[in-house]
Formats: sequence, structure tokens, C-alpha cells
Amino acid sequence: MPMSKRVGRESAKKSRRDISRREFVRVMVSLGILGTFVSFLSLLTSLLPTPRGSQQEGEVDNVFRYGPEKGAWYSDKSGTEVRVEDFDQLEKGAGVLWRGSIPAILIRVNESKLRGTTANSGLVAYASTCTHLCCIATWRLDRPTEDVLFCRCHDGVFDPYNIVKDVMPNGAEYLGAKVIAGPPPRAAPIIPIEIKDGKVAGVPSNLEIYGYCE
Repeated sequence: MPMSKRVGRESAKKSRRDISRREFVRVMVSLGILGTFVSFLSLLTSLLPTPRGSQQEGEVDNVFRYGPEKGAWYSDKSGTEVRVEDFDQLEKGAGVLWRGSIPAILIRVNESKLRGTTANSGLVAYASTCTHLCCIATWRLDRPTEDVLFCRCHDGVFDPYNIVKDVMPNGAEYLGAKVIAGPPPRAAPIIPIEIKDGKVAGVPSNLEIYGYCE
């Protein structure tokens, strides 16, 4: 066989091997990116309301209902109405749903440490949609020894004892838990509450601020 043909065939084989390697690397990188996206999506899904908690039959009411978090003291109460007697200890808190779809955190606060607002029967409620990218903040699930609302997506931290006045881009003023770390641009809004026949309910006002994020 002429030398030129032999060199040509070997060159073609080498080219095919190089293409195969590049295709293999490209597939592996694509799978890695897909796996990261699926993991992040799974994290968000675990924090967002489940169909059981977000769908209520009939007219929407303002009573808080326990959220779907697993491994919490209220896990077996998911979807049931929140009662004031459930919060029998200082700094006992729970992830709840308001009006069927608004995630919130309800805490029996230590009123001696609370600044900027007052509690109702010792309770204060906070919208738990992070004002950064709409992930869901938690109370003592990710940081069980700290008195903070913590958003695990980008390490946003709010102080539920330091209530400050803030302003939405549309000019609406509100009170919320002060940002003390991370990227959230605005305080986590507090939700005014009232007690009805032992049930804890939110008072609807400026509803658009409770799901706001940037």
C-alpha cells in the first residue's frame, strides 16, 4: 500500500477517535449540568407547598394551615388549621400556608427581644418567600440553634426580632424582618394576625407584598 494512503487512513482513524472523545466529554458535561438542575429543582419542590396544602375547597379563608415540611414537630398536622395552643413554648415556630398558597412562618416570639412591632398572643407571622429569588425561608430547620429566618438557596438571613420599615418598588411601605446577611434586597414582610375561636388567622392587606421577590 502506498505510504500516502496509509497515512491518510491512520489520520482518518485518529480524527474519528478525537471526535468520539469530544462527543463523550460533551455528553458527560451535559449530564452533569442536567443532574445539578434536577437536584436544585428537587430542593425547591421540597420547600414549596404541596397540592394537599395549597388547595382548599370552597371560599378561601385566612386561617393559617400547617405546611408540608418533613421531620418537623408539626409534620403530622400538615394541611390542618393552626391553633394558638399549639405554640406552647417560647420560640416554637412552624412553616404554614396562608390563603391556600402564601407560604409563611409563624413563631411564638420572646417578646422581650422583639423590636419594631408587637405580638398577638405571643405570635408573629412572616412571609417566608425570600425577597431575593422567591425561594422559601425556614425557621430552625436549617439552623436549629439560631434565631433567624434562613433561606438555603443563597444563604439569605433575616432577623425576626428586628422589625424595620421597608418599601416595595411600587412604593408600598411595610414592616418586615430585617436582612442581616446574604443577597435579599428587602425585609421579609410580617403578616398581621388575629385569633378567631382559638385559630390563628392572617389579616389580608397589601397581599401583593407577600410573594414579592427580585
